[in-house]
Amino acid sequence: METLAVKYRPKTFADITEQDIVKRILCNQLQTKTTKNAYLFVGPAGCGKTTAARIFANDINQGYGTPIEIDAASNNGVDNVRSIIDQSKYKSINSEFKVFIIDEVHMLSTGAWNALLKLLEEPPAGTVFIMCTTDPQKIPATIISRVQIYDFHKISMSGLESRLKYILNEEYHRQGIIEDNGINYIAKQANGGMRDAISLMDKCLSFYPDKQSPITIDEIINCLGTVNYEVMYNLLMYILYKDTEISEMLKIINDIFESGKDLKQFMRNFFLFVNDVLKYAYTKDIDITLLPNNEAWKEHLNSLITDSTIIRRLLTIMDKVMALNSEIKYMSMVKSMAEASLMLLREEVGVL
Repeated sequence: METLAVKYRPKTFADITEQDIVKRILCNQLQTKTTKNAYLFVGPAGCGKTTAARIFANDINQGYGTPIEIDAASNNGVDNVRSIIDQSKYKSINSEFKVFIIDEVHMLSTGAWNALLKLLEEPPAGTVFIMCTTDPQKIPATIISRVQIYDFHKISMSGLESRLKYILNEEYHRQGIIEDNGINYIAKQANGGMRDAISLMDKCLSFYPDKQSPITIDEIINCLGTVNYEVMYNLLMYILYKDTEISEMLKIINDIFESGKDLKQFMRNFFLFVNDVLKYAYTKDIDITLLPNNEAWKEHLNSLITDSTIIRRLLTIMDKVMALNSEIKYMSMVKSMAEASLMLLREEVGVL
């Protein structure tokens, strides 16, 4: 059975979430028959670059022919580009244009770039090259100057949530499969990538296949293996307030370690958590954080952030945890380093 990300891959420009400026320009070119020889689609993973390239290739030829796709991550040598050059010499038999889609094009070798440059300088008639990349800085300036560049952006939270709800409705034909704040949490974890959002949701649906009541945010956190935010909130409170038991703070670190979870990853997540708490402290906008968007969490945060002194303490905690993450990056004694650093940090910022 195909994954939801594959099943609901857009088939037309109208299906692609957002990216309105890019879609409008490409559609205008199709309508006026002013398509170009070379394009570069730039943007983060999962925002629709390769999907848009396939749709554009299909529309250029009005549904006829099949684009030639090359994954430059595994086909990045001179011989691979020479193969493209050889194929481009011959006109397509069953379509007006021969379209080449080169994915992850930034992975090409220096020799391959030189060979491709020759092709882009004098492209054969009836050929269109669509290159996709997540890392445009690695593309030579000589190539950049010979292509039309289109920037794809991360998809907004509302765009991600709307698409996830659409897929759920199409699959189950009813509302309430996943709680709204659960969908919001999945969208936040995807960090602007539609493919990641759909894949995460697909995983949760597979984890609870026969659940009759809506899947909750706690169940989603459990399924995705992310550390519960309540755990990180408690750890933060044990650091901030000395009237709590220091043994409880150490127990959290020990429990993470004993459960087999990656303690380095936990400390990275804890840094992001404190950063999000501070972002909320300054803006009161929970949507710009990765924190669950519900009233319970807002009450949690509002009761914690009582004055500017707490904010200064939080800034110190964030700074020290960021430094700790740098120190433990290549260390084996992670547990001891984390325990020692947090005990020292509690002495430094803890409120009596």
